[in-house]
Amino acid sequence: MVAPLPEPELPRLHQCLRNHFVFLMNAANDFNPIATHVDMVRRDNPEQAYMIDHTMDSINLDTYGPNSGRIFFAFRLPRIGDGIFRLPAANENPERVAIKCLNINAVVTALRGGSFEDPYRAINRMQTIGDNIHVLGCIEALKDEDNLYIVMPYCEGGSLDEVVDAALPEAHALSIFLQILDCLTYLRDRQICHRNLSPVEFIFYQGRVMINGSGLGQSFQLPPTGASVVIPDVQRHGTFAFQPPEVYELLPYHIYQCDLWAAALTFFYLLTSEVLYQVPHITDPAFQRFIVAQGITGEENNRIMQALADGDLVEQEFHDLADAEARERHVFRLRQARRLRPVFATIQLLTREVREILSNLLMADPGDRWDLDMARAATLNVIHH
Repeated sequence: MVAPLPEPELPRLHQCLRNHFVFLMNAANDFNPIATHVDMVRRDNPEQAYMIDHTMDSINLDTYGPNSGRIFFAFRLPRIGDGIFRLPAANENPERVAIKCLNINAVVTALRGGSFEDPYRAINRMQTIGDNIHVLGCIEALKDEDNLYIVMPYCEGGSLDEVVDAALPEAHALSIFLQILDCLTYLRDRQICHRNLSPVEFIFYQGRVMINGSGLGQSFQLPPTGASVVIPDVQRHGTFAFQPPEVYELLPYHIYQCDLWAAALTFFYLLTSEVLYQVPHITDPAFQRFIVAQGITGEENNRIMQALADGDLVEQEFHDLADAEARERHVFRLRQARRLRPVFATIQLLTREVREILSNLLMADPGDRWDLDMARAATLNVIHH
């Protein structure tokens, strides 16, 4: 086992000026700049200024406590001279950005209280690996006495959890899943584990899916030694419904399998618009049925679940069991299966090839799971056939 690398204390942060006086120009008044205020601009050597787009509603954030932050949207005005910024022409579409504003006091209090969601770490990741292809980067990171400001490209497509309101066709879901696997390969090549992937962490930008860099606050990086099994967490955190069981159980885990497990469950979400389970533990009936007992493709589970889906509750088998304990187990399985009937019915609509991908990625034993390269090869094979 190996411990993650220590994180830099702070990423690159520039001082922010709010409601600052500047000059604006456009093609129509090249020699007659307009003196006005902009909502935000970097104090030293600014490359752009920002004007808030009041036609778009801001989004409240409670990550570090009630009303601890907001995401608002603005227009980027590129610099064209000393203290002079360019307004878009009337026939131009102005470049829109998203600005994540976080209250510094709330962040510091949360981190001191044990929060695992570190915005400084997320900014550092965006600055070092954000390529706007696999990981969303930041245009710049600013601060003033009260707030942090993470300026990012505006992602018009939204996140996966926002756009998936019904099951996607398999071809579409496979295409998105392949892009997700490419994102994981990008992280793997840099020895980085996201640690908290779920549909909300994947966003559409310029027609493709990538990881939202501002959500990398729980990520970590391993030293380039070839080791990939990390010391277990000291307490549970993150999104349980997308965690593998070894992470939830606070056991040592393989960093690439951790993110690949979450990607597989995200793939399931794309295919069904459902979350497979709530907690990765045998006390969760869905986890027990579909993961531990391999209910996605396991023949015995499928036989019982198919009987339920067909309306045959196989209660007649109860009378064939002479042992009282066996009868009790049988009744428990039936009751459990009835509750999961809608999920099973959805799974039954998936093709055998897609179910095979899911089942081989969602094995309870980490040693039995496909790795990232095997998952990608199988996905490409299904897409091309």
